[in-house]
Amino acid sequence: MRSGRDSWLRRRRSGAGFTLVELLVSLTIVVLLSTVSFGVFGVVKKRAMMAREMAAARNLMTSFSLYSADHGGEILPGYRSDAEVYNDRGEQLYAPANARYPWRLYPYIQDVEGSLLFNGNEAVLEENDRDYLVSVSPNLGMNATLVGGHYGSGSLLRPSYRIEEAVGRFCVRHTSDTRHAPDIIVFLSARSDPEEGWEGRGYFEVQPPRVLTPVWSHEPWSQDARPSQHGFVDLRWGGRAVAAMLDGSARAMGEDELRDMRHWAVGAAEANDADYSVHRP
Repeated sequence: MRSGRDSWLRRRRSGAGFTLVELLVSLTIVVLLSTVSFGVFGVVKKRAMMAREMAAARNLMTSFSLYSADHGGEILPGYRSDAEVYNDRGEQLYAPANARYPWRLYPYIQDVEGSLLFNGNEAVLEENDRDYLVSVSPNLGMNATLVGGHYGSGSLLRPSYRIEEAVGRFCVRHTSDTRHAPDIIVFLSARSDPEEGWEGRGYFEVQPPRVLTPVWSHEPWSQDARPSQHGFVDLRWGGRAVAAMLDGSARAMGEDELRDMRHWAVGAAEANDADYSVHRP
């Protein structure tokens, strides 16, 4: 053992370089350390991005509550084109950009980057039709069918008086209806179909697993599946989505939880029915 050490010392004193074996060992160590560092960095970055989405979810709920306070308790509609709406440059917007929640909520949030578009989705703002794209592709989609109401032609079930005569009150439209608030989803991580005009990390609406009939595919959620097969919900955080709840809180929810209708509809929560669907009372 001593003779080997003496030989190594003699090489160092004589100015000899590293041996090939020593260089390979050193290179291997550097590569391993780099791999570990990049892996840790990736995990930290992912957690930071998720935390940013959680903060955005809470900001949206603060603005959501301010809207209700300013409209006599009326809950923000998920899609309705009957309001005078302006963008962040003070320009009036028209259908369909004025119908979706982002620009309707903007006066109460004053934050396009940070609460509506973030984590790389800011590229929307550089597009020529930015106002339309901001309206259609915020990072978080709204549970428009069962909270606030979707009054457009693409509605799964428009909350009209005629329909409610047939199936009962299924949509939360006023703060007086906000029972089971900690359990009811308002906003959720979303993604759009490519043909919607922007293949990005957001969509203005998320759809529940069931309404009158099943909406979601029975197949497990997959990044490769079309977003519409699972209601435009994006389980982008390790199989979980960020959810903003009706009481203003935010949390991460997995697919099993999200398939439970008690997290989507007040009627389902009151009936304690995970497989609830809207039907004649």
